[in-house]
Amino acid sequence: MKFIIKIFRTIWGAWFLLWFLITVILFAPLHMILAPLFGEKVAKLLMFWTYRIGAWFIIVPTLLFIKNHGRDKIDKNKSYIVVGNHVSNLDFFVNPHTAPMYIRVLVKRELEKVPLFGSVMKAIAVSVERGNKESGKKGLKQLKEKLDAGYSVFLYPEGTRNRTDNPLLPLKSGAFRMAIETQTPLLVTTIANARQINDIRKTLFDMRPGRLHVYWDEPIETKGMTLDDVDELMKKTKEIMEGHIAKYPYPIPAL
Repeated sequence: MKFIIKIFRTIWGAWFLLWFLITVILFAPLHMILAPLFGEKVAKLLMFWTYRIGAWFIIVPTLLFIKNHGRDKIDKNKSYIVVGNHVSNLDFFVNPHTAPMYIRVLVKRELEKVPLFGSVMKAIAVSVERGNKESGKKGLKQLKEKLDAGYSVFLYPEGTRNRTDNPLLPLKSGAFRMAIETQTPLLVTTIANARQINDIRKTLFDMRPGRLHVYWDEPIETKGMTLDDVDELMKKTKEIMEGHIAKYPYPIPAL
């Protein structure tokens, strides 16, 4: 039975990645052509199309169902620094798709080098080069500009996808420092059961149909905080995420 499940999940995972690639190819020309020509207002509309509508092109054929919890706690007219857990191939489009406000994702500069996908990233994301202080300063400046323009900015504080058996990787301080330095509320979101649907600990080609549970918690106000509060903010975020993940235990080892 375990072998049959593994074969099914491998086939479904390959189908998901293929369909994801096809969707990127379909939507990339919109961002490559229209965003540079018509500026920020059109870029916002393109992001709405990509995140809200375009994501359904991925979700429906791959039989993903999404249950949102707690979005009513969010003022969609405010800007936030948003942080989420990163444990699957699904996170990158599920997080912006479920957000009730416009989001710019902070991504690694290397992603811009990926054909087609990189062009989309340039249009909808803020990129930084890890380990490069100058790139980090430039990224922070871009981040502030996006916040002032009414966007929220999304970061994965784990830094990379979690392929361990732990609920979370150790959180890095960058996102929390940004929230405090810009005095922007911190918003925590958690995809609580992503590993049950897409377990990438052994292979990228793993997936099954199912329902994803996405939690949005009460925004954490950072006004008046200083960098001395970073550790406490990280600790609180870790407790929130791990609390939601614990609701969906996954004792099954990686197939």
